[in-house]
Amino acid sequence: MKTRAAVLRALNAPFCVETVELDPPRRGEVLVRMVASGVCQSDLHFITGHRKTFLPAVRGHEGGGVVEAVGEGVTRLAPGDHVIQTFIASCGHCAQCLRGRLTYCLTGFGGNGTMLDGTYRIHGAAGEDIATGSRLAAFSEYSVVPENNLIAVPASVPLSTVCLLSCGVSTGMGAALNMARIEPGDSVAVFGIGGVGLAALQGAVIGGAGEVIAVDINPAKEAVARGFGATRFIDGRADVLQEIRDASDGQGVDKVILTIDHVRAEHIALGIEATAPCGVTVLVGAADDALDYIPAYPTRMLRSQKTFTATLAGGPNPPRDALRYLRLYQAGRLRLDDFVTRTYSLDDINVAVEDLRAGKNIRGVIVMDSSA
Repeated sequence: MKTRAAVLRALNAPFCVETVELDPPRRGEVLVRMVASGVCQSDLHFITGHRKTFLPAVRGHEGGGVVEAVGEGVTRLAPGDHVIQTFIASCGHCAQCLRGRLTYCLTGFGGNGTMLDGTYRIHGAAGEDIATGSRLAAFSEYSVVPENNLIAVPASVPLSTVCLLSCGVSTGMGAALNMARIEPGDSVAVFGIGGVGLAALQGAVIGGAGEVIAVDINPAKEAVARGFGATRFIDGRADVLQEIRDASDGQGVDKVILTIDHVRAEHIALGIEATAPCGVTVLVGAADDALDYIPAYPTRMLRSQKTFTATLAGGPNPPRDALRYLRLYQAGRLRLDDFVTRTYSLDDINVAVEDLRAGKNIRGVIVMDSSA
């Protein structure tokens, strides 16, 4: 079948919205009519080459849509089901999956632009193969996706909002609740107040944190951070460590969450130093591949019993957690609607990318079908 999609044909180049040929779903795959997709900071990493992508490609990984058809062997989904995507697939039977660590499935993550069987589903007008980014290709009106990369959601929730549970919101919430394990009364500092950082703030509030400190180099972020639950804002250009110590009787905070988009060594060092004894520092933001060490003093870590950890998707079980956060949204506790700053048509995807680059949105969302 033919469908319109935003194709990335070169690094640091605009997407080309064009008509492509989409093969039908094969065994274990599902044809999804895409309704909406968030435009995530990770998309910018792929556009710039900060993270590896195979070109040409249809990217996008925060998608929500409606099942149109299923391939042989699909058992969990049927035509008409509403779904959101997850870039973490799981086979369900490897050693990691059997231990509940679905994020670390031995076969389900990554990919080279092909589907699980090593073949392509998207082809250009000249017959060339086009990669399916993260096996999701959310920036397309229709996409073929492995069943294990899809999570069924109620038809009553708006896909243009809950699609954000596919990545950014779940990552930030999971960093706070699964990785930092925030408990009632904890003091928390979140470094980097983008979409993931705001989700981490929401997770801190839902987890019962007392003091919730937002840190960002953009002072305009203070109002939105406080709106999402921050009790204090620190300008990242100031002496952040001293200000955190002044706010915590010199001890530091119980939990530090690093959601800075481009993490450098000094950010990690600052996070660890700002963490109180027996506290936890969680790395969420993307560091350069060239950063091959953790800047910490082992003796200080030993004496203070601090923990440093990291997370790819906010915890070990993305499908379970996305549904947990969905219930929080339905109960009015997770302010998911407030993450959507602006919506765009597929034809305006490059405007959405530039707005992302300029930091104009918490989340921009590409809407292919406003009726679902």
